Amino acid sequence: MAYVDYSNGDSISTLHPDIVQTQILTRLDGPTLTSTSSTSSFLRTLCTEQKLWQELSTATWPCINDPRVVKAISSFPSGYRSFFADSYPFIEYTWPSEKDDPPTTGLISAVDLYYQGELIYSKVQEMETESGKARWFLSAPFRVDMLDTKESVKTRIRYPGGDYEAWVRGMEESMKLNWILIDPVKKRAANISSRDAVSAKRNWLTGDLEIRFSTVVSAKRVAEVATVVSCGSAETWKEVDEEVGGEVHVREVRLQVEDIEGKCLKGRESVVMLQRLLEGKRSCKDGCGEVRRGKGRYEEYVEMKTQWRKKKERREKAQDTICMVFGFSLFMLLWSFILLR
Repeated sequence: MAYVDYSNGDSISTLHPDIVQTQILTRLDGPTLTSTSSTSSFLRTLCTEQKLWQELSTATWPCINDPRVVKAISSFPSGYRSFFADSYPFIEYTWPSEKDDPPTTGLISAVDLYYQGELIYSKVQEMETESGKARWFLSAPFRVDMLDTKESVKTRIRYPGGDYEAWVRGMEESMKLNWILIDPVKKRAANISSRDAVSAKRNWLTGDLEIRFSTVVSAKRVAEVATVVSCGSAETWKEVDEEVGGEVHVREVRLQVEDIEGKCLKGRESVVMLQRLLEGKRSCKDGCGEVRRGKGRYEEYVEMKTQWRKKKERREKAQDTICMVFGFSLFMLLWSFILLR
């Protein structure tokens, strides 16, 4: 570590740098540490130590201990400090430039799922980068599944039976998700999850509870970057009994990008949208306020979808009416021609 002159008489500077680093700075969170670094040159030197930011980052996101992520972060301009500055704040979409860069397929997903503050699932996965698979990936509907089809995660979650709606509300409040997206080529990262859930609803086709963590994107077309956690019965192909209850496992953890109709966008368009999120502005506002604002944006988006559907139904109804009137007029004209011959 470089030598720091701490003999200038200031109260903090009279302490040995090792004491400041190990006993003071390690107790600070990321935003406070960043603010502290701007108070003096003495603290700025201590606050930029890589080990400090590495410990803070791994404590915040345990999944980044994966060797693939460690290698990607090592290439960032300021290592873990750059990674934390990218991943900790909430993100805002950046409008595309006139000339779009080709989509990157080598993105890395690092996921941590929590229930009541306890880590229950952690995984790192890379998107397909082989030329043949990449072409198929970019032209197919975009979806990243962290779990295999028949795989499930055993948890301590139980549904006690009885009031299912109350349990759903409790699950929505108890589940938290971090989905860090990393671009090792452009050396950027972002947490594309809303952290706290924005909705929890039962999928009536599978019977599983789907908990959504979403970021709403207002670009040329409004879309939702949705990370979805699906929870269901421990027994495959069996729903949780609403009266008896039972053990609950995590069945799916997936990422998809949906348009306002609820359709999944294709890979190319989705990856470009994710790249814009990686390059977008970062919010410096209070975290709790941003979480509430994120849910508010999602509720506005749901209302927008409802209004769009109603407008579409009215338009289709008007088109049906016009077709009926035209058909009836044509029918009457034909009969009039036949009768008046």
